[in-house]
Amino acid sequence: MHANFVMKKNIIIYFLLVAWFKHGFSQTPKPIFSLADSSINVYFGANLKTTMLLTNRRPAPSTGTAYLLLPKDATGVEGTFDINARASTIYLAADGPQMGSFKLGTKMVFYVIRDLSDPAYGLLPAMMYVDMKNDQWRFAVGQQVDVFSERIPNMIDGYFALASSGCVGNSSRGQLRATRFIETGKNSKLSITLAASQPVSTYFSKDLRNNSENNGVPNLEWAVKYETKKDDNAWVPFNAFELAISGITGSYRVFKNETLGGVIVNTRINKPQVNGICGEYALRLGKRFGIQGEVYAGQALGNYLGTILQTTKGDNDNEIRSKGFWTEATYFWQKNLQSRFGYGQDECNKQDLMGAGVWKNSTYFGNVIWEVNKTVSTGIELTHKSTQYLALNDNQGVTFMWMYQYSF
Repeated sequence: MHANFVMKKNIIIYFLLVAWFKHGFSQTPKPIFSLADSSINVYFGANLKTTMLLTNRRPAPSTGTAYLLLPKDATGVEGTFDINARASTIYLAADGPQMGSFKLGTKMVFYVIRDLSDPAYGLLPAMMYVDMKNDQWRFAVGQQVDVFSERIPNMIDGYFALASSGCVGNSSRGQLRATRFIETGKNSKLSITLAASQPVSTYFSKDLRNNSENNGVPNLEWAVKYETKKDDNAWVPFNAFELAISGITGSYRVFKNETLGGVIVNTRINKPQVNGICGEYALRLGKRFGIQGEVYAGQALGNYLGTILQTTKGDNDNEIRSKGFWTEATYFWQKNLQSRFGYGQDECNKQDLMGAGVWKNSTYFGNVIWEVNKTVSTGIELTHKSTQYLALNDNQGVTFMWMYQYSF
């Protein structure tokens, strides 16, 4: 499996750093103090989260999450166990002051990890941005979630969240963003978002043979979303109807060199093109039940959690094309007790893989999440995953995950 920036340590850190944050805080933080300007409030919060993962097949990566399954082990002994608190987060934000009709604000979220493939602990910035907004506009600059394909299922393993199984986007990168809000009726609105974003985190391989970096211009992300207004009495956390379409276009460059007599010669630059389009939907029926999901198609989307975390193939870095979808049903047994059931799959064009790689990856999941109170929550989740390879044995397996979370 070849990917220019996917499955590399400095790239995996971007995978779903913010995805879990969207659902992770069971309560709205309250200001811990006010500055000299009484219109500025500062907020602090944290989630101390422990997860335990049991699998009967070897996942990748092996440190507490499972994007896909590795090829079958010749020994036949493939079970794994992992327990850690790396999904814990720290939250810091401020709002104010008022500038005319606009209100300034900032937000920072840190994960208590170094990257998703490293068992060591450390603080990793997931979101760090400043914004200004009013009823009609929002402008933001800094590290933010992708505009492309923003919806995400609510899974216990927020790192995974069906990434490489049809759920693209939801990574974190530097971005300049503008959103226009338009009232379309008494109970509905339209939002149009345009963003210039960092194409890929830059890294350099040790031997300078496979160097990837941005192409000198930002990626362009956009989204158009229609939604009805929220119902505060509903337990399902999305609106009665939401429909959106989003896209991404851009490129990056890869330096390929030959070594002759210890000298690097014949420099060649490949410029893979990144493209994607995604449709998103959500429907709530009453206060207890809802469905949501996405469908996407594109190429070279490994850096956006698509293409089963693969991006290009061959000496010329030919783009890998892919398509995928996911859907999820939500049911609230009580206001503090919910279940999610869903399925997602990602499928690559076999021809683009040039005889080797993962061509299809799919996941079924079901969970129960119980918010014991505003501070403590726990849950369990069962998934069945199928990973299909070209030129290697396919693999299927079951994973079980438990989590405990303390929030303040």
